[in-house]
Amino acid sequence: MARAYIVLARNDLDDNLLQVLDLKPNSSQLSPVLDGQDSGQTGYQTFYLIDGVNTVVGALPAGPPITTPVTITYGLSAYILDNIENAVGTRACTAAQANNTAAAIEAVVAAGTALTAAVINAILVAQVGAGTSLTAGHSTGTVEQILRILAGERYRIPAATAIEDGVPDKVAAPVGGFVTTPNVELAQSVRTTYVWREGAVVTTDTNAPVRGRRSTSPLPYIRPGVPRTAAVQTGTQDTNFNNVRQVVETGQVHLSATDGVLADLKSATFTYLNPGFAYTAAAVTAARPRALIIPATVVPATGIARAVVIYDAAGNVI
Repeated sequence: MARAYIVLARNDLDDNLLQVLDLKPNSSQLSPVLDGQDSGQTGYQTFYLIDGVNTVVGALPAGPPITTPVTITYGLSAYILDNIENAVGTRACTAAQANNTAAAIEAVVAAGTALTAAVINAILVAQVGAGTSLTAGHSTGTVEQILRILAGERYRIPAATAIEDGVPDKVAAPVGGFVTTPNVELAQSVRTTYVWREGAVVTTDTNAPVRGRRSTSPLPYIRPGVPRTAAVQTGTQDTNFNNVRQVVETGQVHLSATDGVLADLKSATFTYLNPGFAYTAAAVTAARPRALIIPATVVPATGIARAVVIYDAAGNVI
């Protein structure tokens, strides 16, 4: 079934503030064993795009060829850089073009209006160049992937990787992708060294499995003083992964958006003042950042600004 995307539109909504509880099935009424983990539709809306991990694209070499920044980059700007070809010269986007495009897309969210392919393509023409679109030339963008990022999933491009060849043309295939659940196992939690005594016989196993271990076996990876190693991430595994709930576009979603919890949250008159944020310039301190509407508009002193925007898979507002 097609997904719906609930996108947070402001940064002052703490993780435990927004719950959507009028969708079906209710997450708390399901059994993870019988129905699958995270199989319900209700839950907290916690993931805000501009969160300190998703960032703007840093400086790029003049090229050709052009490579990605020297550090790993996450976010919508990274996605634009990796998936959009400037139709004027068939080159990769510049960092400024990627960042400006991302900001323009985010501003559409702030306005609570549609993010269809036509809308995004118009932004690309304005910010990148005539003829540029989600799919023209070597562009590989989609509306749904952009919505996934806006709803909290993390897109990553690796450091110092060529996105443009020496011709110069943008490379045909993206070099990055969406990150997945991180590996949390240490090498010692899978295989380790066990030494045990049975009577007069001392046995050493240097490659003993930790899973299914003997009840008398030691646990060297949690004993005090034993060195620990960080879990190794491979492929798309990433400790910056966000486990974003996949909401299915059902009649219940439309009902909530029309006359339920989502209707209140998406309203342009939604009002909230968070004591941990500042709503005037004079109130800003190191501990109280400015409350912002995505991407950088200040929330007024009244605290009035929509909390979310809900999109269908084609970018239409629900």
